[in-house]
Amino acid sequence: MISTPIPEAAARAACHCDELLSRAATPPELDIEFARFARGVAEQARGQLSTLCDDRGLDAEIVDTELMPVADWFAEVGTAHRHSFYSMGQESRGILISVRIGELVGQFERILGGTGEVDERCTVLPASAKRFAQQFEDRMADVLRNTSDRRGIAATAHGEEVEQVAPFAPGERVWTATLSITSTKTARAWRVRFAACHSTIADIVGTRAVSPATGRTIGARGIDGSAIAEVDLPLRAVLVDVPMSIARLASLEPGAVIPVAVNRNVPLMTGNLTIAHGCVGELDDRVALELTQTFLSE
Repeated sequence: MISTPIPEAAARAACHCDELLSRAATPPELDIEFARFARGVAEQARGQLSTLCDDRGLDAEIVDTELMPVADWFAEVGTAHRHSFYSMGQESRGILISVRIGELVGQFERILGGTGEVDERCTVLPASAKRFAQQFEDRMADVLRNTSDRRGIAATAHGEEVEQVAPFAPGERVWTATLSITSTKTARAWRVRFAACHSTIADIVGTRAVSPATGRTIGARGIDGSAIAEVDLPLRAVLVDVPMSIARLASLEPGAVIPVAVNRNVPLMTGNLTIAHGCVGELDDRVALELTQTFLSE
């Protein structure tokens, strides 16, 4: 048994910096958090709509976000749209997604071998495209579930009269965003719009507190001198995605030739997080990736 007294430490072994000790966590700023949520929707929509439209050259990005009175939003969307409302579980709150009927029909016809031209006069969804519209609605439900991490989100209403579909109060303000969908197969972009009331977004993105001591992004604080500056992260650029049936896979032999098409818009990823997009080029006789868009500073 040790009988000597326990030695006293000369000083505290470690302590938090004054900023961490003195400043409490604060709620997140909803404009910043909604913009981040919208970018997440774009990232999820890219994969979901690529599969739905059978278009590996499809891309999606957010072109604007805004907080506006619901009456102004209804006037901006106008008519000739299909509106789908996605409720959060048993609550009446949720997210409204609107897309022009002519653009839905155009995408459906392109899949069937048509030109994909949009008829601006199309104000009623034809019976032939209703199945495609339902599939689009289901895909967007997956987008919202994955982005918000809310498994209970589901489409509970749809129609062509926005006031009848969206349970927004007349004097309410809504967060809105516009998703621009582009493709290498067509020169025209089509747009998907979504809107949610203030309390819905606050519930989705405002449940966590953000400490002002840690800041919001590495880009805002600067990487020089940061404790994580020298940490190595594994990066991968997804150049080719080749779908293949199980029967074809089982029949592969040495000498078999598999035609591949390098993606025009190559994602640069660490883990499951996309940090940039770029196009394939050449540098010093080696394949290189020239970045066209990054998300680090955001």
